Amino acid sequence: MRLAALLLALSIPAVAEQTWLGTWTTAAMPLSAPAAQKLPIGKQDVTLRQIVHISQGGKRMRITFTNEFGTTPLHIANAHVAFLSAGSKILPETDRQLTFAGRPDITIAPGQFAASDAVVETVPIFSDLVISTAIPQQDLPVLTTHSLALQTTFITAGDQTTALEFDSAAAVPPGVSPPDVSAPIQSPLGARPIVKSEAHPAIAAGNTPALLTRTTSWYFLKDVEVDATRKSGSVVMLGDSITDGAQSTTETNRRYPDDLAPLLAANKKTAALSVLNVGISGNRILHVNSGPSALDRFDRDVLAQTGARYVILLEGINDIGNMHRAPADAITEQALIDGFTSMANRAHAKGLKFFVATILPYGGAKYDSPDGELIRQHVNAFLRTSPAFDGVIDFDKTMQDPEHPERLLRKYECGDHLHPNDAGYAAMAAAIDLKLFRKKK
Repeated sequence: MRLAALLLALSIPAVAEQTWLGTWTTAAMPLSAPAAQKLPIGKQDVTLRQIVHISQGGKRMRITFTNEFGTTPLHIANAHVAFLSAGSKILPETDRQLTFAGRPDITIAPGQFAASDAVVETVPIFSDLVISTAIPQQDLPVLTTHSLALQTTFITAGDQTTALEFDSAAAVPPGVSPPDVSAPIQSPLGARPIVKSEAHPAIAAGNTPALLTRTTSWYFLKDVEVDATRKSGSVVMLGDSITDGAQSTTETNRRYPDDLAPLLAANKKTAALSVLNVGISGNRILHVNSGPSALDRFDRDVLAQTGARYVILLEGINDIGNMHRAPADAITEQALIDGFTSMANRAHAKGLKFFVATILPYGGAKYDSPDGELIRQHVNAFLRTSPAFDGVIDFDKTMQDPEHPERLLRKYECGDHLHPNDAGYAAMAAAIDLKLFRKKK
């Protein structure tokens, strides 16, 4: 009998495991009291409606929710995904309920995360997805969040995951054309509409619940994945507020990683690459500040990304700028160099290519200093010449004022002498040589 059973098992073809590609992600960080106490999340039944902009498409998708920094279990009672119309409004015919092992709800233990079941749905590249999550009243002293979303999150009372919209469409930022909300969503690369103009029975026409509040942070979201192809891969972009897109126009996805994604898509040899932004505003390489240090979060935020092939690291200015703030913030030039090298070695051990970006000028910023500028110049010289890296992206040269190389070029900076503006972020993306992503290992 045992031999027969073995022969039967060997005769059954193995089912290929689904291969996934990260198409959107964000770096998680804790939001503790008293900041968490100012939100209604956990204090009553609420629905969070959050919007994310993906960088690759597919024929199916899944969404991962996270309680990685939570200290108590997180119960999600219901979750839906749909395509965005405008503001908080969804395209109702695209609404799909998410399930977890076939169930509509899930409890995620502290320190853990959980992916939904696959949703079979054509997801075009550069889609805007609306993720609506019902969070019942529960004890949540620490929320897992990403503070600088640069995208409105809408919060309303009760389970409103199937509501058409939460309030009227947000005002369109200056210089941005208003969306056509009457037509079904189109693939950015042309092709036919991905949804039919038919009513969805779960959506109540005119259902517009009142908002409790709105924020510009994401909560409990980890990533969105689509089905991978043989050519798929992801570029993981690790950094601080400049990678996070600080001072770029909200609601428009003008961070420099967002600007890189269409450049990759337009190039035949890089068209299958997604872009994953794991920047955290205020983050440092050596010390904990906003979220864990880059060294501490490298495994979770970079190496664990599905489909990761390449890493771009742009960080270090907060280590330099804050080194005089307190004795605990002190750094050395060598410690910073060792941090870059350590992350490169860890990426190479996992088979990833590691590209490093030079640190941007910061002359005139609130925390600039002569000795800090000297460290920045020395570190940049090391980054440009070290064999530890697979390539160098010289943002220092791209963004500096030729007449005052310690300062950002005026047309590229937002006014604080530290962060780029929309034009600056676009210039940074354009400065990345796409041939970096085509080199053989």
